[in-house]
Amino acid sequence: MKITIAGSGAMGCRFGGALFSAGHQVVLLDGWREHVDAINASGLRIDDVDGSQVMRVPARPFPAPAEPADLVIVFAKATATAAVAAAATAAIGSSTLVLTLQNGLGNIEVLRSYVPETRLLAGTTTLGTELLGPGHIRALGSGETVLGALGPASSEYPERLVLTLSAAGLPARVADDTLGVIWAKVAFNCVMNTLCAIASIPVSALGRYDGFDELASSILAEVAAVARAEGVYVDKAAALRLMKAQFDPSASGSHLASTLQDLMNGRRTEIAHLNGAIAARAAEHGLDAPLNALITRLIQLLEATWPERVNRLHPDTQ
Repeated sequence: MKITIAGSGAMGCRFGGALFSAGHQVVLLDGWREHVDAINASGLRIDDVDGSQVMRVPARPFPAPAEPADLVIVFAKATATAAVAAAATAAIGSSTLVLTLQNGLGNIEVLRSYVPETRLLAGTTTLGTELLGPGHIRALGSGETVLGALGPASSEYPERLVLTLSAAGLPARVADDTLGVIWAKVAFNCVMNTLCAIASIPVSALGRYDGFDELASSILAEVAAVARAEGVYVDKAAALRLMKAQFDPSASGSHLASTLQDLMNGRRTEIAHLNGAIAARAAEHGLDAPLNALITRLIQLLEATWPERVNRLHPDTQ
């Protein structure tokens, strides 16, 4: 299968590397030229619990080569979905399937402008991955990918992609309720991703906070209320259980949340598509979401001031 990864950061490289290793014709597309050049010069280096391996996966800078792929997987940051989709247009032919496994809300709406809903699939993944540098990622813990169709006309495709991913060592299953799965991941990220970023801690450290259940439940209540206003059910208890499962180091306990990674690397975060989207949509529905609004402001504060953060005492103050 010809597969194009549109947005080849940490997660895009993990999926691209696995699919390439399984024998597929994979092309990694990305806008970071140094990253692309490093992959082409020295290969894609993937570290995991078993050590380190290098894969000679072809990488290209945007825009995509004028050759349609069988499958395009979009892993761009939500803030860049429109730009990445436009840059990958040449890879989307008349029979190309497009799969988004992105975080946040709003990605599906953007991608509908580039591919018919009959060939657009969506889902989430709980695999933890970190970008260590140009051409170098770390694959952490276990997890699964859940994906599904957005309409009945494309219902034949999810099972095919699940088999493709699973055969490449990327455990996957078909979603019964695609939008429900996406909202559940949004709920997860509105708690885990942003709280870890605000506190500058790995996932496992959050699990040692005695007040986690109460804090998480309060944030989840706002997310669930907005989802309900949009006709989607978010199971708060199930979301909380999923979060607690990630505290285990064998899962993603050592993982640094993507928002924290963005802050550390001087990149824009996806906060506008997570807690920010919850706060904005709450207002549209006449609801209140003060915790999500506050978290949004705090992440925006960190974005604006991260280089000036204090992480040690100055000798004169000790």
